Amino acid sequence: MLSRKRNLAEDMKVVPHAFYMHPGIEKILIDGNSCVIAKQITQADTNNERYLAANALTLVLEGSLQIEDDHNHITIVHKNHFILLPKGMYAVTDLIPANSIFKAVVFFFDDDICDEFLTYFETVPTQEMQSTFVLPYYDDLRLFTDTLLTLYQGKGMHQFTRPKLLELLHLISISKLGESFVNAIRSIKNRERKSVREFMLKNYMKPLDIADYAYLTGRSISTFQRDFKSKFNLSPKKWLIEKRMEHACELLCKTPRSVTDISISVGYDNVSHFIKAFHKKYGNSPKQYQIENRKNSTI
Repeated sequence: MLSRKRNLAEDMKVVPHAFYMHPGIEKILIDGNSCVIAKQITQADTNNERYLAANALTLVLEGSLQIEDDHNHITIVHKNHFILLPKGMYAVTDLIPANSIFKAVVFFFDDDICDEFLTYFETVPTQEMQSTFVLPYYDDLRLFTDTLLTLYQGKGMHQFTRPKLLELLHLISISKLGESFVNAIRSIKNRERKSVREFMLKNYMKPLDIADYAYLTGRSISTFQRDFKSKFNLSPKKWLIEKRMEHACELLCKTPRSVTDISISVGYDNVSHFIKAFHKKYGNSPKQYQIENRKNSTI
């Protein structure tokens, strides 16, 4: 779990999809979770916990970037450097110099692109990846990025997303740190297993699905479901609903927060889905439940 003290379940952004909705972020190429986006801001985002739904290569062009992973390891990425981040949960802070801006280009690529990239290399025993992988903005990579932005910025030609991302990965593979980079991509496929019980009790309010939880604990979906049931004696889906509804009831009884706010706090990014699930379990809408419990508490 990230080291910050307050509960950040409601603040976590799932990217790249949150970026698609952000008016200040330019979408260069998009194909599902694989994309290229350009970001330029003058004020840092304070809600900085993010779940990366795809692997990411972030290129810092102005300012710096602070990354905290789920082992509380902090990395500072300076101007004209890339950082490789496997999909997962991070605290990401844009560091903006006084009277300046933060500027970056982020290349998100899904597991299918990883698999296709690795077919070009011999299979070798996978080495454990260091917590982060940072590399300089080599001249070839600069030429690639400048050309990509010049050709595709504002064009909406999204059919070239995957070929351009593969081209970037191959350019890095022939750089000075190419061998280490290929090993880092290999290691993405072999994540460390985490305790299902410990991880789920800390993170059940995150707006994630079963596939996300399986990946984050280092398991396939089928193995995660089997391990989960052996620990909790329930399926992951039923357990998540139970835990989220219990917490929702507590918030509805003890706080004046809106139903929409509470739905986000307990891991539902769609309020109508939350209302439906709540009504199915308790036979009442969240709002009516809140009203009735307020009345009871004042009697």
